[in-house]
Amino acid sequence: MTAIFITGTDTGIGKTWVSLGLAELAIHQGLSVAYYKPIQTGTPEGQPPEDPAFLNGHLGDKISIFNRYCFVPPVTPSVADTHQTIQLEPILKDVSQLKQQFDVVLVEGAGGLMVPITPDLLIIDLIQALDLTVLLVGHCRLGGINQALLSIEALQSRQLKLLGLMLNFYPQHLPEAPLAVQTLIPTLRSCLGPSLPIWTSLLSEDLPPRFQSNLPPEFFVTNCNVSQV
Repeated sequence: MTAIFITGTDTGIGKTWVSLGLAELAIHQGLSVAYYKPIQTGTPEGQPPEDPAFLNGHLGDKISIFNRYCFVPPVTPSVADTHQTIQLEPILKDVSQLKQQFDVVLVEGAGGLMVPITPDLLIIDLIQALDLTVLLVGHCRLGGINQALLSIEALQSRQLKLLGLMLNFYPQHLPEAPLAVQTLIPTLRSCLGPSLPIWTSLLSEDLPPRFQSNLPPEFFVTNCNVSQV
């Protein structure tokens, strides 16, 4: 069994897209997969939570999907939760139970690491309380270096285990990309050193789009101590 917390360097960074890719990889390896979105905001009244619905639309009954808290306003959870319903303990209990039932548990955060869940609980606090390994999702654009390095420093300051950095929507034709994108990985590598994995997911040109990345097929075996099925 393994559980991974998918967080981002920003909101709208494509965490759910990466969650889909991880789920597809695990399912292809014959592993049972649960996707858990503890907190969803920005869901119109009467509609299912957006991110879980996205995975359900792509994978159907191949994956088990769970959501604990869902709010209508498209704002940070501490603001959306006007009645202060969010509590840490139910989330901890949910994840503990899922880890007992599934080979792979994917937990997706809301926004970035410093997003307030409650006035005294940040996303990074939740990660620490859950004691999960982290996959950090960043974007290939100007400002991506600063966002990634700040997020990595925050994780390291808490001594949280970081699997690697996934740069989302990487251009398929790099020489045609802006200079900031062409130099993104070399600059990050020079700052971070050789040990931290940096992966990319391609900006899909397919219709409908599909997740394409350079994650190794044995990702869950080599990185997460999951036995090959």
